[in-house]
Amino acid sequence: MDFKIIGIVGQIASGKGILVKYLTEKLGFIPFSLSLVVHDELKKRGIKQFTRQALQDIGDNLRLQYGDDVLARRTIKKIKNEKLKMKNYVIEGIRNPAEVEFLKKLPSFILIGVKAKREFRFQRLLARAKPWDPKTYADFLKIDRRDLGVGQQKSGQQVGKCLAYCDYVLTNNKDKRDFENKVKELVTLKVSSLGNFIEKPVFFRIKP
Repeated sequence: MDFKIIGIVGQIASGKGILVKYLTEKLGFIPFSLSLVVHDELKKRGIKQFTRQALQDIGDNLRLQYGDDVLARRTIKKIKNEKLKMKNYVIEGIRNPAEVEFLKKLPSFILIGVKAKREFRFQRLLARAKPWDPKTYADFLKIDRRDLGVGQQKSGQQVGKCLAYCDYVLTNNKDKRDFENKVKELVTLKVSSLGNFIEKPVFFRIKP
Protein backbone atom coordinates (compact mmCIF):
# COMPACT_ATOMS: atom_id res chain seq x y z
CA MET A 1 0.00 0.00 0.00
CA ASP A 2 1.66 3.23 -1.17
CA PHE A 3 -0.48 5.81 0.64
CA LYS A 4 -0.24 7.29 4.14
CA ILE A 5 -3.07 7.89 6.61
CA ILE A 6 -3.76 10.17 9.57
CA GLY A 7 -6.67 9.12 11.77
CA ILE A 8 -8.72 11.66 13.71
CA VAL A 9 -10.68 10.75 16.84
CA GLY A 10 -12.48 13.15 19.13
CA GLN A 11 -15.52 14.00 21.16
CA ILE A 12 -18.68 15.35 19.53
CA ALA A 13 -18.19 18.98 18.38
CA SER A 14 -14.64 19.09 19.75
CA GLY A 15 -13.19 20.65 16.59
CA LYS A 16 -12.15 17.66 14.50
CA GLY A 17 -13.37 19.40 11.34
CA ILE A 18 -10.88 22.25 11.76
CA LEU A 19 -8.00 19.78 11.85
CA VAL A 20 -9.34 17.88 8.84
CA LYS A 21 -9.79 21.14 6.92
CA TYR A 22 -6.18 22.16 7.59
CA LEU A 23 -4.80 18.82 6.43
CA THR A 24 -6.90 18.83 3.27
CA GLU A 25 -6.55 22.48 2.27
CA LYS A 26 -2.94 23.12 3.33
CA LEU A 27 -1.33 19.73 2.75
CA GLY A 28 -3.55 18.14 0.13
CA PHE A 29 -4.74 15.18 2.22
CA ILE A 30 -7.85 13.48 0.86
CA PRO A 31 -10.64 13.26 3.49
CA PHE A 32 -12.61 10.14 4.36
CA SER A 33 -14.94 9.40 7.26
CA LEU A 34 -16.02 6.11 8.77
CA SER A 35 -19.42 7.75 9.17
CA LEU A 36 -19.84 7.63 5.39
CA VAL A 37 -20.19 3.85 5.69
CA VAL A 38 -23.08 4.43 8.11
CA HIS A 39 -24.66 6.99 5.79
CA ASP A 40 -24.37 4.50 2.91
CA GLU A 41 -26.23 1.95 5.02
CA LEU A 42 -28.98 4.47 5.76
CA LYS A 43 -29.40 5.08 2.03
CA LYS A 44 -29.65 1.33 1.40
CA ARG A 45 -32.44 1.15 3.96
CA GLY A 46 -34.23 4.11 2.40
CA ILE A 47 -33.84 6.28 5.50
CA LYS A 48 -33.62 9.94 4.46
CA GLN A 49 -34.25 11.74 7.74
CA PHE A 50 -32.37 10.63 10.82
CA THR A 51 -31.01 11.70 14.20
CA ARG A 52 -27.55 11.24 15.67
CA GLN A 53 -28.98 8.43 17.78
CA ALA A 54 -30.03 6.68 14.57
CA LEU A 55 -26.49 7.04 13.25
CA GLN A 56 -25.16 5.54 16.47
CA ASP A 57 -27.65 2.67 16.27
CA ILE A 58 -26.72 1.80 12.68
CA GLY A 59 -23.00 1.98 13.43
CA ASP A 60 -23.38 -0.30 16.44
CA ASN A 61 -25.51 -2.70 14.40
CA LEU A 62 -22.93 -2.92 11.61
CA ARG A 63 -20.11 -3.60 14.09
CA LEU A 64 -22.18 -6.24 15.87
CA GLN A 65 -23.10 -7.95 12.60
CA TYR A 66 -19.84 -7.72 10.64
CA GLY A 67 -17.14 -7.21 13.28
CA ASP A 68 -16.07 -4.23 15.38
CA ASP A 69 -13.59 -3.02 12.73
CA VAL A 70 -16.05 -3.19 9.80
CA LEU A 71 -16.28 0.58 9.27
CA ALA A 72 -12.49 0.87 9.08
CA ARG A 73 -12.21 -2.14 6.75
CA ARG A 74 -14.82 -0.79 4.35
CA THR A 75 -13.23 2.67 4.37
CA ILE A 76 -9.76 1.32 3.57
CA LYS A 77 -11.31 -0.75 0.79
CA LYS A 78 -12.71 2.47 -0.69
CA ILE A 79 -9.30 4.12 -0.45
CA LYS A 80 -7.60 1.19 -2.15
CA ASN A 81 -10.13 1.45 -4.96
CA GLU A 82 -9.18 5.09 -5.55
CA LYS A 83 -7.36 5.61 -8.85
CA LEU A 84 -5.10 8.28 -7.36
CA LYS A 85 -1.67 7.01 -6.38
CA MET A 86 0.86 8.21 -3.80
CA LYS A 87 -1.72 10.31 -1.97
CA ASN A 88 -2.15 10.94 1.73
CA TYR A 89 -5.50 10.49 3.47
CA VAL A 90 -7.12 11.75 6.65
CA ILE A 91 -9.83 9.58 8.22
CA GLU A 92 -12.26 10.86 10.84
CA GLY A 93 -15.26 9.24 12.51
CA ILE A 94 -13.20 6.67 14.45
CA ARG A 95 -15.25 5.56 17.46
CA ASN A 96 -14.27 2.01 18.41
CA PRO A 97 -10.90 0.59 19.58
CA ALA A 98 -11.13 -2.22 17.00
CA GLU A 99 -11.12 0.44 14.28
CA VAL A 100 -7.96 1.93 15.76
CA GLU A 101 -6.30 -1.48 16.03
CA PHE A 102 -7.09 -2.23 12.38
CA LEU A 103 -5.79 1.13 11.16
CA LYS A 104 -2.63 0.96 13.27
CA LYS A 105 -1.61 -2.14 11.33
CA LEU A 106 -1.24 0.06 8.25
CA PRO A 107 2.23 1.47 7.50
CA SER A 108 2.94 5.01 8.73
CA PHE A 109 -0.49 5.44 10.34
CA ILE A 110 -0.76 7.93 13.20
CA LEU A 111 -3.76 8.90 15.31
CA ILE A 112 -4.55 12.45 16.44
CA GLY A 113 -7.10 13.11 19.18
CA VAL A 114 -9.19 16.23 19.78
CA LYS A 115 -10.75 17.03 23.16
CA ALA A 116 -12.82 19.88 24.59
CA LYS A 117 -14.96 20.58 27.63
CA ARG A 118 -18.56 19.44 27.34
CA GLU A 119 -20.11 22.90 27.80
CA PHE A 120 -18.04 24.33 24.95
CA ARG A 121 -18.93 21.41 22.71
CA PHE A 122 -22.65 21.83 23.33
CA GLN A 123 -22.52 25.50 22.35
CA ARG A 124 -20.60 24.64 19.17
CA LEU A 125 -23.10 21.92 18.36
CA LEU A 126 -25.98 24.40 18.66
CA ALA A 127 -24.12 26.94 16.51
CA ARG A 128 -23.46 24.53 13.66
CA ALA A 129 -27.10 23.37 13.73
CA LYS A 130 -26.80 20.09 11.87
CA PRO A 131 -30.25 18.53 11.37
CA TRP A 132 -29.37 15.27 13.14
CA ASP A 133 -27.85 16.89 16.23
CA PRO A 134 -29.77 17.18 19.54
CA LYS A 135 -31.29 20.54 20.43
CA THR A 136 -31.35 20.32 24.24
CA TYR A 137 -28.53 19.80 26.73
CA ALA A 138 -30.28 16.74 28.17
CA ASP A 139 -30.41 15.08 24.75
CA PHE A 140 -26.83 16.12 24.04
CA LEU A 141 -25.65 14.62 27.33
CA LYS A 142 -27.34 11.34 26.46
CA ILE A 143 -25.73 10.94 23.04
CA ASP A 144 -22.40 12.33 24.27
CA ARG A 145 -22.13 9.78 27.07
CA ARG A 146 -22.97 7.03 24.60
CA ASP A 147 -20.39 8.36 22.12
CA LEU A 148 -17.72 8.28 24.83
CA GLY A 149 -18.62 4.68 25.67
CA VAL A 150 -20.44 5.04 28.99
CA GLY A 151 -22.41 1.83 29.55
CA GLN A 152 -21.80 0.62 25.99
CA GLN A 153 -21.06 -2.90 24.80
CA LYS A 154 -17.85 -3.88 23.03
CA SER A 155 -19.27 -3.17 19.58
CA GLY A 156 -20.63 0.23 20.60
CA GLN A 157 -19.26 3.76 20.56
CA GLN A 158 -16.02 3.96 22.55
CA VAL A 159 -14.45 7.36 21.80
CA GLY A 160 -13.12 7.63 25.35
CA LYS A 161 -11.06 4.47 24.92
CA CYS A 162 -9.97 5.46 21.40
CA LEU A 163 -8.47 8.69 22.73
CA ALA A 164 -6.13 6.62 24.89
CA TYR A 165 -4.55 5.22 21.71
CA CYS A 166 -3.66 8.64 20.28
CA ASP A 167 -0.13 9.58 19.31
CA TYR A 168 -1.02 13.27 19.56
CA VAL A 169 -3.78 15.02 21.51
CA LEU A 170 -5.05 18.57 20.95
CA THR A 171 -7.33 20.44 23.35
CA ASN A 172 -9.88 22.96 22.10
CA ASN A 173 -11.21 24.88 25.11
CA LYS A 174 -10.76 28.44 23.84
CA ASP A 175 -11.68 30.18 20.60
CA LYS A 176 -11.29 28.99 17.02
CA ARG A 177 -8.12 30.98 16.41
CA ASP A 178 -6.41 29.45 19.44
CA PHE A 179 -7.21 25.95 18.22
CA GLU A 180 -6.13 26.75 14.68
CA ASN A 181 -2.77 27.86 16.11
CA LYS A 182 -2.45 24.54 17.94
CA VAL A 183 -3.21 22.67 14.73
CA LYS A 184 -0.61 24.71 12.86
CA GLU A 185 1.96 24.05 15.60
CA LEU A 186 1.30 20.32 15.47
CA VAL A 187 1.53 20.14 11.70
CA THR A 188 4.24 22.64 10.81
CA LEU A 189 6.51 22.73 13.86
CA LYS A 190 6.37 19.37 15.60
CA VAL A 191 5.79 17.31 12.48
CA SER A 192 7.49 19.51 9.90
CA SER A 193 7.59 16.86 7.19
CA LEU A 194 3.97 15.74 7.61
CA GLY A 195 3.15 16.65 4.01
CA ASN A 196 5.59 13.97 2.83
CA PHE A 197 4.89 11.92 5.96
CA ILE A 198 7.60 10.97 8.38
CA GLU A 199 8.36 7.29 8.86
CA LYS A 200 9.02 7.44 12.61
CA PRO A 201 7.27 10.42 14.21
CA VAL A 202 8.34 11.69 17.61
CA PHE A 203 5.23 11.47 19.76
CA PHE A 204 4.21 14.39 21.97
CA ARG A 205 1.16 15.96 23.54
CA ILE A 206 0.16 19.62 23.42
CA LYS A 207 -0.96 20.69 26.88
CA PRO A 208 -4.18 22.68 27.43
